[in-house]
Amino acid sequence: MTALIIDDEPDARGVLSRLLERFCPHITVCAEADSVTNGLAAIQQHRPAVVFLDVDLREGNGFDILDAYPRPDFKVVFITAHNDFALQAYKYRAFHYLLKPIDLQDLIAVTNELEATNGLEDAMLRDMPKSTTNGKIILPTLQGLAVISPNEISYVFSDDGYASVVLESGEKIFVSRTLREIMDVLPEAAFFRPHQSYLVRLDAVCKVHKGDGLVLVLRDKTPIPVSRRNREEVLRALGL
Repeated sequence: MTALIIDDEPDARGVLSRLLERFCPHITVCAEADSVTNGLAAIQQHRPAVVFLDVDLREGNGFDILDAYPRPDFKVVFITAHNDFALQAYKYRAFHYLLKPIDLQDLIAVTNELEATNGLEDAMLRDMPKSTTNGKIILPTLQGLAVISPNEISYVFSDDGYASVVLESGEKIFVSRTLREIMDVLPEAAFFRPHQSYLVRLDAVCKVHKGDGLVLVLRDKTPIPVSRRNREEVLRALGL
């Protein structure tokens, strides 16, 4: 499992990194960060499986990072000197909460639990069906599985191999599936791909803006770019 350490203290990051390397061989530290801004950038770049997160950070705190990920695809282990944030951490669905100085046995136990949970989730995702008998699709999320009717989906946006499914209601569901994998379980006639990063439901489009480039406007006012290579295909799909 890849891990990101976000802590404003260099010594604390170093201690945790060395402990993980020596005693938790199934955890690989892919990056470190010391602030809210750097932490968010590192998450986007590295897509870690687990984030070891301090409460006190430069430019804010660890909860500011989680506010940017209401449906994260990574697990969070708080490691902090404060014991009065535990309840708030669990409200944010943190996987665990460890106090500094780090107790080695507690760290080993938590990382073993992370590995076991990850293996169970992998097995569940391998064996699960991709759709239900009534036409709904099944997508994996951090919290479990989302069962969605294709008619509920407005569009899907993909970034670095992960996708955000945006519903007509405005809800965003972050899933660990590529755009291609999602396309494979959706009705082909109802969806089209105007851009390499987007998948759009045909009925969700209400306007087409033509200018230097083609832009689709959805019913919720979201603008969707159309790539030059997909322009003709999109116009055909819309009957234009």
